[in-house]
Amino acid sequence: MNPVLIFAPLLIAAGNAQPFQDSVNTTRSSNVQLELPTEEEGFVFVVFGDRTGGPAEGIAVLQQAVRDANLLDPDLVMTVGDLIEGYNTQDPWIRQMLQFKSVMSDLNCPWFPVAGNHDVYWRGAGRPSTEHESDYEEHFGPLWYDFSHRNSHFIALYTDEGNPRTGERNFSKPESQVMSDEQLAFLRSALERGAAADHVFVFLHHPRWLGGGYGNDWDRVHKVLAEAGNVRACFAGHIHHMRHDGIRDGIEYICLATVGGHQHFFAPEAGWDHQFHVVTVRPDRTSMAAVPIDELLDVRDITATVSADTRALAKVRPQITAPLPINDQGGCESQLGLALTNPTKRPIMVQITPSSADARWSFTPSEAHQRIGGGETAVFSFKTTRTPLPLDDSFHAPTLTVDIEYLTDLRSYTIPTITMPVPTSP
Repeated sequence: MNPVLIFAPLLIAAGNAQPFQDSVNTTRSSNVQLELPTEEEGFVFVVFGDRTGGPAEGIAVLQQAVRDANLLDPDLVMTVGDLIEGYNTQDPWIRQMLQFKSVMSDLNCPWFPVAGNHDVYWRGAGRPSTEHESDYEEHFGPLWYDFSHRNSHFIALYTDEGNPRTGERNFSKPESQVMSDEQLAFLRSALERGAAADHVFVFLHHPRWLGGGYGNDWDRVHKVLAEAGNVRACFAGHIHHMRHDGIRDGIEYICLATVGGHQHFFAPEAGWDHQFHVVTVRPDRTSMAAVPIDELLDVRDITATVSADTRALAKVRPQITAPLPINDQGGCESQLGLALTNPTKRPIMVQITPSSADARWSFTPSEAHQRIGGGETAVFSFKTTRTPLPLDDSFHAPTLTVDIEYLTDLRSYTIPTITMPVPTSP
């Protein structure tokens, strides 16, 4: 057996190795010292943005966010409110709550809620004075609370207490966006409980530091946070796009986008997207990354079969029955027939779209969709016409675009779009 060498700053000859603390082991010699990582404590947590205010299909986005978060194996998941659609009476509220909690129960770690306007605003008959606050606290948790984890402290706040004089809850009226003396006293006590923590993180729904309809009540809250000296970041949602509002007195102010809520997708790469934040916490620092939903791949899902099948599908091409005939006047009246064989053992979804830069071509139907089982062949047909006009410089033969989704038991995989020409014959 070869002797085990230890990397050191100097060249070490095999067989003459001397132990060197904090170095790598090898049976080879080298002039290069590989630097070992610093051994320090740390953990990771995830923050979810708004789930609601969008289509009902948004619950599927939340489900995917849960699957993605599990791949990262965080210590915990925080939310920043608007968990359910709300704006309703108690019975539909209960159904929506059960649906949300059912999805979140698939997380492999604890999760902690924050209340948003969708979670507490009541619409319809029988409106209680506190709207859905009691429903929320019965089924989700306290409207404000704090807890410690490792070297950090977490504080969840409530931004829909309402107008202290009238009780009106309205996220666009400054007089309704005021922190009560009761909650402010709680915040002070929570900061005292977290006084020994390296980091304190604060979570709320409405980003009150933006002012405007949120008023200027946050100035006095910020002062309390800044006096603590160890508050690192405040996370909020509600606006449905990412936004970093800088660092004030050592406190970062951060807005999240959505995990299924209404989304404009104006610029996904600039934070107009479904995403969550991943926060890595070290004793002396924190780092943050935004992860778009459904962008993470499970390493264990990409088996040899998946790899080989997707490679084969990227090379597949429809077989066209015959060239399109063009008559002496430049016209065409024909059927464009083609067949596509699925070379894998799993089903695929296929969309084929004929088109041409020459507007004198027309195709019926304009596109065709079909599910093709493993090893099966599907036949497609398009009624194809071209207005009888000369074959001038504007003539362009048709092309086909082929879009394929490879289906597995766990997810689908998109094959890059295939574009191919359609042959013609005079």
